[in-house]
Amino acid sequence: MVKAANFDNIRRVIAREGVDRRVFSGENSTMVMNEIQTSASPAIHSHPHEQITYILEGECEFILGEETIRMGKGDVVLVPPNVKHGLRPLGDTPILNLDVFSPVREDYLV
Repeated sequence: MVKAANFDNIRRVIAREGVDRRVFSGENSTMVMNEIQTSASPAIHSHPHEQITYILEGECEFILGEETIRMGKGDVVLVPPNVKHGLRPLGDTPILNLDVFSPVREDYLV
């Protein structure tokens, strides 16, 4: 059976102040579309999942472990499991990014 959706039709969940997410998940991975307002502060965190982050719109500083990299539209970064990370929006454009997690982010399923 095919599982398909349009992200515009997936329910938006408020993750925290200034951050909305939409979640699509399969048996082995989870994909999350995040909209991060410029006023949102970075929430530095870690988790046991491998994460790939792709920036669709906006610019940010991405904090990964002890490093900080500047990212913008089209940039992608791999976050290994259990490494502290987060992002700080730059400029006036909200961040729109796509995160892919493996294994499934059970804590994101509603």
